[in-house]
Order: sequence, then C-alpha cells, then structure tokens
Amino acid sequence: MPSSRPLSIFDLDRTLTRYGTWSPFLLFAARRRAPWRLAFAPLVLVLMAAYKARLLSRKRLKQAMQRLMLGSAIDLDSLTCLAGAYAEESLARNIHPGAIASIAAERAAGRRIVIASAAHLFYLEAIAERLGVADVVGTASIWHGRNLTPQIAGENCYGKDKRLMLERWLAGQEIDRADVHIRFFSDDLSDLPTFEWADEAVAVNSSQKLLQLALRRGWTIYDWRQPRSARAGNRTIGRTALG
Repeated sequence: MPSSRPLSIFDLDRTLTRYGTWSPFLLFAARRRAPWRLAFAPLVLVLMAAYKARLLSRKRLKQAMQRLMLGSAIDLDSLTCLAGAYAEESLARNIHPGAIASIAAERAAGRRIVIASAAHLFYLEAIAERLGVADVVGTASIWHGRNLTPQIAGENCYGKDKRLMLERWLAGQEIDRADVHIRFFSDDLSDLPTFEWADEAVAVNSSQKLLQLALRRGWTIYDWRQPRSARAGNRTIGRTALG
C-alpha cells in the first residue's frame, strides 16, 4: 500500500487557466519592457505556422518566440518584476475559480499539490506561489550569470517528457513511485503518458479527443469552464463526475 503523502498533480494551461500562458506572457513582457518588440508579433505567427507544418519542434518554437519578444538576455531583477506582475494578472483574470476550489479540496484531504507544466519556470513559479503551491515541475531555462537566455535547459516539459521530468522530480524528492498515490489533472491528450502513469486520471476542461478517451476509460471528468449554476446541475455517472 502507498505510504508516502499522496500527490495531486495539476497541469497549468487550460487546466487551471482559461487560456494558455506562454504567448500572453511574452506579449505582456514586451509591452512593459520594450513595446517596440510588439512589431515582431507577425513573425511569431510565422513561427507558429512553421510549427504547425512540423518544420519546428515545440522547443525551437518557444526559444525563437522568446528571442523575438524578450531579446537575447534579460536580467533577473527585471524578469522577477515581470513574472510577478504577470502572475498577479493571471490570478485575477485567468485562473478558473473551480481550479482554486479543487486545489483547496485536494490540500484539505491531506494531499501534496504539484503543478507540472510546459510553462517556463521563471513565471510558473510566480503563479504557483500565488496559488499557495510550492512544488512545480516545468520548462527550465539556461542562464548566463543573472541573465536569462532564450535557450531551454533540457527538454520542454510536454508530452512524454513531462512524465520523465515528473519521475526525476520524484527521485529528487526521495519518493518511491510504488509508495505514493498520484492523481493527475489535465485538459489535453498530449498528457496521455502522465495520465497512464498516474493512479487516478482526471480530465479537466477536456479537448474532444481527451473527453472521448476519458469516457471510455471511466476517468473522472471536470469542466470548470461552465458557470457555477450549470456545474451545480451536472450529475455523476459511474466514476465520471461532470463537475
């Protein structure tokens, strides 16, 4: 039987949040730090089209986007201010109330909360702090002294790499996977490797493909996008809680 404190692991983008965080962060930072960089926004769209055409990896796309919108380096003090301001705006505008309630419920049940996301740690940690979450697994960056570069250290925390990074995080915390119950919350089928690694899968604000899979497998399903009155009228079907 698991003996370690159970874990509840949440994805960030479109799970806890209403919309993604990476492009909005870059636009937010550019407006505050160097508004002239907003002229590069059309080039960002070209890069995103190249990614859709499979000419760029997600890692290379994110590095190129950051170089365009933030430059080749940004000092730690400036970045800390930007990340903090963005986290405050995210908490006010972009976090589902249902997500906040779910984190509180998981914590009240004695579970340790982790946020695991492809979001970059330099702003993910600021958002997590404001949600009262100390444990994060995300995309790391290469620093030159106190200056952030656009380069990603290791892999983008996405898909199968997210699961591998979570496994390494467990090892770093000296947690034996066999000794811990893991509940994983996410909105997208790209997280299937982590869903299948977890003991309990929770599909949240699901894409259509994930919703169909969750229904077939009897996973718990939440939709925090619905108004509170609509959520109250949903019912539980088997193990599927439409909440």
